[in-house]
Amino acid sequence: MDALDYKIIEYLAEDGRMPFSQIAERVGKSTATIHQRARRLREQGYINSISADLNWEALGYPVDAYVSIRDNESWGLDALAESLRSIPFVISTAAVTGEFDLMLHVKARSSSHLGVVLGEIRRIAPGPSRTVVTLTTYISGRVPPLPAPETPTSSI
Repeated sequence: MDALDYKIIEYLAEDGRMPFSQIAERVGKSTATIHQRARRLREQGYINSISADLNWEALGYPVDAYVSIRDNESWGLDALAESLRSIPFVISTAAVTGEFDLMLHVKARSSSHLGVVLGEIRRIAPGPSRTVVTLTTYISGRVPPLPAPETPTSSI
């Protein structure tokens, strides 16, 4: 990856719908070059996907919570995470270190709906688990600074 690749990623992370022609204009390259680079970045695994930044509150899910679970080896983390992903309001699961074993990202329609979701989590993981819920408010996401390229790897 070179400096141009990093700029393409930076622009796409900022706005995944930004036309290649606009990126090309900003970096002083042709649209075809940007298209080829973006395709190669996807093929090489630097870009997994480009997705919409949803307004969860407008969609009816104003409650955003992170649920920490300690499994105490009753399930095994992979099996437990897979079972918890069957709950449609669990947006993601991650294995974590420290006091807890799993962190779930949960969306809910209300506090009472969150209670229902937590009940479903407890039903799936009835063993010796401990749940801590952290409610969050949304602060606009941003892209952290990307590392500077070490050496150019392409001449396109």
